[in-house]
Amino acid sequence: MIRPDLLRRAEWALALLLTATSLLLLGVRANRAGALWRDECAVVNLAQMPTVSDIAQNFQHEAFPVPFPLLVRAYSSLFGRSDFALRGFGILAALALLCAMWWTAKFTGHGPPLLALALIGLNATVLFWGTTVRGYGLGAAFIIAAFGSFAALLLKLTTPRLIIAGVVSVATVQCLVHNLALIAAFVAGATIVALLLHDFKRLVAFLGILALCLISFVPYLGAYSSSWSEVVEFPVSARLLWNQLAFALGNPNAALAWLWRLAFIVLIIAAVYRLCRTFRERSAQWNVLLFAAISAIVAPIAYYKFLQTLSYLTRSWYFIALIAALGIALDCLAAILATKDRLRIGRLLFAAAALVVLPINAWPVITQRQTNIDIIAQKIATDAKPSDLIVLAPWQYAISFQRYYHGSTPQITLPSISDLRVHRYDLFREKMLAEHPIDDVLEKIRQTLTSGNRVWLVGGIKLPPEGRAPRNLPPASTANGVWDNIAYSDAWMEQLGIFVRQHTQRGQNVSLPARGPINPFEDVPLLVVDGWQ
Repeated sequence: MIRPDLLRRAEWALALLLTATSLLLLGVRANRAGALWRDECAVVNLAQMPTVSDIAQNFQHEAFPVPFPLLVRAYSSLFGRSDFALRGFGILAALALLCAMWWTAKFTGHGPPLLALALIGLNATVLFWGTTVRGYGLGAAFIIAAFGSFAALLLKLTTPRLIIAGVVSVATVQCLVHNLALIAAFVAGATIVALLLHDFKRLVAFLGILALCLISFVPYLGAYSSSWSEVVEFPVSARLLWNQLAFALGNPNAALAWLWRLAFIVLIIAAVYRLCRTFRERSAQWNVLLFAAISAIVAPIAYYKFLQTLSYLTRSWYFIALIAALGIALDCLAAILATKDRLRIGRLLFAAAALVVLPINAWPVITQRQTNIDIIAQKIATDAKPSDLIVLAPWQYAISFQRYYHGSTPQITLPSISDLRVHRYDLFREKMLAEHPIDDVLEKIRQTLTSGNRVWLVGGIKLPPEGRAPRNLPPASTANGVWDNIAYSDAWMEQLGIFVRQHTQRGQNVSLPARGPINPFEDVPLLVVDGWQ
């Protein structure tokens, strides 16, 4: 038999090593991230709008409730707007995530958060996307804290704990919309426990917290139900979400999602067994165990329904909040279930294996630059003439390009969008309705080339497959139900590509200084053409 104090020391030593490793990886990420990519620039631009009223009128274009850009605004007013300062914001969010894990583990009372530190703190998706200037990292920290505050209420219902749970829960959903589904999952677990206990006070407390979260969203209903949102809607299937979740869990190796699946299956089965076996002698820890088990089961279901209702093209960063919720719930289950030496050793071995495998897996991801748009901006500023023309295609590249370009060469987007501070898909929708949406862009290119000047194509060109003409989609309308922004953007890119190939005499891809691997979401090519024919 192993001495309990040796196991306890091993658990704390491994937890501290996991924390130190996560901090080290965060340091590497901060050093390698480089410039802000377009999604980050859009949040910064939103936060820096002249007035709070402007932020309130435009927040829906960046998917985060009003308090988050206001927080970025307050932070940048204190620490500055440089890339270095703003990268600090993302790292602070990740540090808050680690602190939330330790804070939550304190309430379960079964030692350090070994599984949470391993599964969340070493996850490449969390390390890469959770440290951007977006609400995902901070939202994940809040959802972990919300789980801990619910567990604390189940252990002991006091007024201070109730206030903390209410404030944290509202802050959670006001930081990240996705968290509303997860708070609902936590409330489902907590209310089931309260019903089994015939505890009316706790039942009212948890339902009241959910009501507060829902009421806090009432002011946003108009903004989030705007007609332009149909432009970004995408058919979401269970298979698509499952594959995206698997990638987010194992990023960049989806096979490593089996670490999560193994932990989930084993812990849920063990929890059900323990709950059934000790049903008649329910304790406070039994209540928390049931809450964690239900939360772990309901959270993915609620999140799936949320993403299906949202109907956006899902990316790996959408799952950071779910990763945090699942990770902390599984950690709570493991901590409560590990009452015997062999179970504690199994928990230790699982976390130790993750410590060996996950940092190696994460390394090629966290060492990527976030974008190369700053390198392109510098290159054009050095080589382009004021009489040249810069074409940014697709138009989203202009959001980050404008942050880093300080030259005098005029620029235009494909299609031309008048407000490039945030992602104005409402203006893109207007172009989808137009009869000749890109004629103005092609005409400016023609004028520039016939004047003997060059055109710099940020994003390069896209040509249709050999033997097929470029797509020419009709104006969108409610009647035909075609609101696929990607299809229209691709069609316009093909039209631009054919126009450039047919009417230019010379073109070359511009070589850019090598600065290491770049995030594929904004690894932008640069092409320069000249001569009219």
